[in-house]
Amino acid sequence: MRRRLLIFAIALAWLAACGGQSSGPLNPAAPIAGEEPGVKVWPNNVNELPEPPVVRAVNGIARMDLQANLNPANGMPSFSYKGQHGVTPTLRVNPGETIVVNIVNDLPLGPGDKYWVNLHFHGFGSSPMPPGDDVLGMVARQGESLHYVVHVPANQQPGLYWYHTHIHGHVNFQVGEAGMSGAIVVNGLDKHYPALANMRERVIVMRDIGISKTLGPQVTMDGMTMDPIRPKAINSNPCGPDIGLTPELNGAYRPVITIAPGEKQFFRVINSTGHKTLKLAVDGTELELIAIDGYALDTYPGSPATRKEPYAIIPPAGRAEFVVTGPKSPIAKFRTECYDSGIGGDRDPNLILASIVHPKGHDAGQRSSDPGPLTVGAPLPDNYYTRPLPPPKVKRTVVFSEDNVHFFINHKIFSPNAPPMYVVHVGTVEEWHILNTSQEVHAFHIHQIHFVVKAIDGKKLVHPYWADTQIIPHRQADGKPGTLDLLMDFLDPRIKGMFVFHCHILDHEDHGMMAKIEAI
Repeated sequence: MRRRLLIFAIALAWLAACGGQSSGPLNPAAPIAGEEPGVKVWPNNVNELPEPPVVRAVNGIARMDLQANLNPANGMPSFSYKGQHGVTPTLRVNPGETIVVNIVNDLPLGPGDKYWVNLHFHGFGSSPMPPGDDVLGMVARQGESLHYVVHVPANQQPGLYWYHTHIHGHVNFQVGEAGMSGAIVVNGLDKHYPALANMRERVIVMRDIGISKTLGPQVTMDGMTMDPIRPKAINSNPCGPDIGLTPELNGAYRPVITIAPGEKQFFRVINSTGHKTLKLAVDGTELELIAIDGYALDTYPGSPATRKEPYAIIPPAGRAEFVVTGPKSPIAKFRTECYDSGIGGDRDPNLILASIVHPKGHDAGQRSSDPGPLTVGAPLPDNYYTRPLPPPKVKRTVVFSEDNVHFFINHKIFSPNAPPMYVVHVGTVEEWHILNTSQEVHAFHIHQIHFVVKAIDGKKLVHPYWADTQIIPHRQADGKPGTLDLLMDFLDPRIKGMFVFHCHILDHEDHGMMAKIEAI
């Protein structure tokens, strides 16, 4: 505990010394083809929420070169972009374009596979075959490089996605604690909601940086090394502090977000933390939710185009896109409220993430011009997700469980050498009934596809929605497991090959809660 407190204190001191920037300056050097400068310094406040550099496609190809190395500011692995540590650009692409990423692994030789790297393109409906979104076979050891070519489908839904490393056994360390992640935006949502074109947009990557577990020897399993699990304990205080981690927005600690009273801004938020469930709210105003995990709410036939909520709950790896109306108060908070993950779960306390302030010199009685209501304009791209689904061909029951050390799917620990847990047929829909028998929530995620959330804890949803990550409720007080009912869409013929599904609470994944699936 002393070491964890010391690490936390050092992190806070370093943040203060750097003016709130936790991963080095975000201003890149001279832009290259397809890149736009990051960090627009607005005149109202130098502590304004930073914006990472943006890489767009040139002649249909968005190219990005990354190095994996140690960040000298904190000694943790990070991506470097154009020589700047901890900088991960936002990729902005149109449907039908191609993402090309080159990664050079310049991390030092270390224990086992702790410093190997690769990438997962989270939420994309793209092939799991190399050189695409293949997390099982594509790996760069120290001194090696990887070349990714990911084709964005011409009918990919416009919205928010992301990329991150996916080395099993160390995903929580590399992504959750070191922050090796970045945003991907597929353009076109403003065509479906024309009012968005007149709003300021905020792409926000929420990270929780630092060391959150007691350091100790690594666990070896099935030829792999794994980082030690956080100590298990009864979560008698779910709103208590989660010691050792520092919440950041785009690499900044408690930045300022300038919004005039009545002004509407478009927030696009990625929860790239290792285990924190966000419950996002803005003091004095509601959120108008329009998309979950990259898919507009009305992608599912019959669902409303928007929904006003007091807060937005985002599991680890999830995304939410919503409109914020500037509150009347000259100072308000953008926060995550306390979320109870169960008596065996993690602490998710109330945290202030940013300050919402009026522009300097703004008259308190002044109101910003209204861009208009979020009415629907152009239809969404037509694909398997915008049409009514055929009846499921197969029904499966999937069990998530755990003991004091390992985490299981269908009572099995993940092994890279194991055959696929399920073989599914391309062109079909399946219904999965997911049970959580543990005393903490899990976060179900499957690569390559989205699924329809049909029911939670046996309660059928009035308006089902598409997602790629969804909280599985914990076991109830009467001993009944938490449940999810999902419609799994395997209709796309591009999604063929071997990929995985797992819990996206990352140390759960690292300690066995993952399984292979093969689409044939």
